[in-house]
Amino acid sequence: MAAARVQPVQMRGNGSPATIFLGVPMAISVRDVLRTDVYRVLREHPVDIHLFAAAAHVPEFRAEFGGEGVWIHPLRRPSGRLFRAVDTLVLKLYVLILSLRCDTARIMVGPTLRRNPLSRIARASLRLLGRRGTAALIRLGRWLSVRTAPDLYEAEFRRHAPDLVIGTRVLTMTGPAAPESDSYLDRYLLMSAAKHRVPTMVLVSSWDNLTSKGFFPVEVYRLTVWNEIMRREAVELHDVPPERIVVTGAPQHDVYAHAPYGERERFLRGFGLDPGKRLVVYTTQTEGTIPGEPRLVRLIYDVIRERFGDGLQLLVRLHQLDRMNRYGELKGLTGLALDHAGSGPLGDYRDRAFNEAAMRHLADTLAHADVVLNAASSISIDAAAVGTPVVVVAFDADPGRPYHGSLRRYYDFTHQQNVMRSGGVFLARDADELVAGIRRYLEDRERDADGQARLTAEQCYRLDGCSGRRVARAILDVLEEVRGEPLVLEAAVGGA
Repeated sequence: MAAARVQPVQMRGNGSPATIFLGVPMAISVRDVLRTDVYRVLREHPVDIHLFAAAAHVPEFRAEFGGEGVWIHPLRRPSGRLFRAVDTLVLKLYVLILSLRCDTARIMVGPTLRRNPLSRIARASLRLLGRRGTAALIRLGRWLSVRTAPDLYEAEFRRHAPDLVIGTRVLTMTGPAAPESDSYLDRYLLMSAAKHRVPTMVLVSSWDNLTSKGFFPVEVYRLTVWNEIMRREAVELHDVPPERIVVTGAPQHDVYAHAPYGERERFLRGFGLDPGKRLVVYTTQTEGTIPGEPRLVRLIYDVIRERFGDGLQLLVRLHQLDRMNRYGELKGLTGLALDHAGSGPLGDYRDRAFNEAAMRHLADTLAHADVVLNAASSISIDAAAVGTPVVVVAFDADPGRPYHGSLRRYYDFTHQQNVMRSGGVFLARDADELVAGIRRYLEDRERDADGQARLTAEQCYRLDGCSGRRVARAILDVLEEVRGEPLVLEAAVGGA
């Protein structure tokens, strides 16, 4: 296996505060980093922080996250026809290479391969190159992208001389010309770092990113990941040396260490639901992920009413990138309530923000449910973390959908296979199995408790409320390494 070749680090310490550049291109990054102990711990130490954010111009954002030792800059979009063409081509190459290394990407490129003979030829050629050859192509792709990329942040690098540049959403298969590319603008912050030979670090933001989003835009000095599964993926899929990977847990899971935060009766009455009845929670996906999801929710509601009668209620929690108006026909139905994730928009971010109240609200939603339903969502992990049983939906609103257009395919994705192997969820392949799964857990909430515990341990690492502190400690450790001097006593980040 070819090891990533990271440029030697020059010692930068001189007794002055350390300086980091931190990219936060999505409101989810705000939730996971700025509104967790990651940011709180960093602010307690001699570190100058430069935030590069889509909401840099929003007064509320600046008021909440600004202050002494913090500078806030806008993220920028790259221009230049040559770079956009090169970067798009490199990303397409990455997709094909990743499809040779894991099931998720293989399934994702299936439709393209069927209709595009040139893609089939390219993938077959990549297979012939083998692991060593494709690793060389990844390095070449990085070099080409960085070489042709505009130095969007040259002035900031020259003026502030950062010790470390940190990305939070840099893994993507989306080319720079696509509208959704704004969600990954910190890729270009890391490319500027490579031009200026500044060490880079990536806080891998989700459990599926290493298997579904492509390769890193630059050679990365340090990674933080949720768990040991992701550590293996970083090594085996991305050729990252294991000593450069730190397992921390997910900071956004720290909230579950103390759930629930409010009483069940008050929570249910807030939605007009009956505290005396059992509760099923269904959580939606990003709009467009699940074919006809509003119809699927209606089907689930009808099945629950038919099989369980009036004794069971349904709360539908919409993903932050789903739209409430898609579910208009569900409003007013007996025994059903709708809830939209997050705490509202935050400037130009594509997704809704999450403040501490919204994070606690999600913890209460899952903890107060008798059963949680979802369609191939990471909510399976969140529910297991608070001890609530999970039924995963593996059938479509429209029967007979072909495999590549069906939600069934998601359960063959690499990260979902890990969930299924844990034994911590019940798989429902049709309406009858959905009913069987709900009934299974209504009768015995602890039925699959061992599998839930295994799922939580495998995915959350340590559910001790200290993951944010571990991420902060990993950042501080890198700063000490690149500066060649101690930054803070270990006791100062206790619990990490």
